Amino acid sequence: MPVPTLAWEACPPAPAGSAPTDAFLCATAVVPMDHAKPGHGIFSLAVIRHPARDGARRLGTLFWNPGGPSDAGTQYLPAAIGGFPERVRDRFDIISWDPRGMGGRTTPVVQCFDSAEAEAAFLDARLQSLAVTPEELAADAAARTALNAACIARNGDLLAHVSTADNARDLDLLRQAVGEERMNYYGTSYGTFLGATYANLFPDRLRAMVLDGAVAPAAWAGDAGEDLSLSTFIRLGSDRGSRATVRAFLDECGRVDATACAFSAGSPEATRRKWRDLLERARSGLVVEGQPIDDRDITVYVQSSIYLIDPLPGFGRFPGWAAVADFLQKAAEAGEAATAAAAAPPTAAAAGAAAPGVYVTSAGRQLSVICGESPNPMTEEAASEQALRSYARAGISAWPFVAYCVGWTARAADPYLGPWDRRTAAPVLVVGNTFDPATAYASSVRMARELARGRLLTVDGFGHTELLNPSRCAQAFIADYIIDGTLPPRGTRCDQDNRPFPAR
Repeated sequence: MPVPTLAWEACPPAPAGSAPTDAFLCATAVVPMDHAKPGHGIFSLAVIRHPARDGARRLGTLFWNPGGPSDAGTQYLPAAIGGFPERVRDRFDIISWDPRGMGGRTTPVVQCFDSAEAEAAFLDARLQSLAVTPEELAADAAARTALNAACIARNGDLLAHVSTADNARDLDLLRQAVGEERMNYYGTSYGTFLGATYANLFPDRLRAMVLDGAVAPAAWAGDAGEDLSLSTFIRLGSDRGSRATVRAFLDECGRVDATACAFSAGSPEATRRKWRDLLERARSGLVVEGQPIDDRDITVYVQSSIYLIDPLPGFGRFPGWAAVADFLQKAAEAGEAATAAAAAPPTAAAAGAAAPGVYVTSAGRQLSVICGESPNPMTEEAASEQALRSYARAGISAWPFVAYCVGWTARAADPYLGPWDRRTAAPVLVVGNTFDPATAYASSVRMARELARGRLLTVDGFGHTELLNPSRCAQAFIADYIIDGTLPPRGTRCDQDNRPFPAR
């Protein structure tokens, strides 16, 4: 397989509101569209590098995938670079990339409509922010089937070549392109499943691997014993992780007074009661800062906004826990809306940065990976039923984790779906926050058990991944492992640096 040539140069200027890229270098890597047939088309992968700060003591290259599946590394690495341990940034170049088909500056891309405007019009007209009743779920299912049909019709054979295994093979070519004999890898969120896939495809090529906020591979693959009537992330327990983290948010808020957390009612019990009262009153509609909202809007906003305890530049859609509490208090003080009409949910604006002139749909990108390789309900009735089951066990905050694959007929041409216990040349360090709203702690526990040489590092804290919610204790263990291969003792636990609601 031809090894890509990387010609490093200054990165393009960062879009407004994004983290600056002045300290980074960028390149393009050409990889085969089909690794089994190198002559049948190419992907041009956008690659970004943060050079080791102590060049004289540089040890090598650490690759990072931020997750998704669909997150663009060229966008996220500048925003997340401060989350890597200082000693790792000193000794390693850190490289990320925009995965094949997933947008950013990589081409070609999965896209389901002619333009962002066309997608927004479809989503606004057909999809609901949160379908709950059987009637709403049936209407939502029909709309999502139509969305899937549009994606299948536009993308053709491209959808067969965007699997996790395809990306793992790209990653191994990038390793060779920078001259590394063995792989150093850091994966967050879905990037942990990519890491587990690489480790089992290329077990002899591993030097160090950190999997942070882990996706249990057997659940993703739908291995024996998994409930295939549930969709991918519900099998992972993400709905339960969301429920537990929302409750932890309310409890932490209630442990301080209103000067530290605006929504506090003076105790965890009273604050949870205030939350329930707010949702009940919002059913008939509220107006917050001129915006009509209802209980479903509030629920979706909170669930999707508590990934970061403290805000980070470049991660604007995660405002931090204090800002979420401020919003809830404004809602608690708001007057009732003249009508119960809910605010329009965000649609295409959340799709992420794209290359000039290229429109990329977020929904199609993620589904092309998930539906192409991971088992999911395949009738509208079954999809609605699994949503109702998830609501029953975790409340309506479960909805963002329902992967809808009805009508998605494209399948990955060459996926890897196990086994997951191939003995690797080096052990793998798995890191899990106890209250992670997206990849539940239990999923990290499973990842450490399912890998042949997994070691779990527990962070007693909140938010999605340690990298974005830092713990100096955990970072010291991570740095020791990446630099010299020293694992933390079994059963090691760390605290986060900051409590969610410190005194102001």
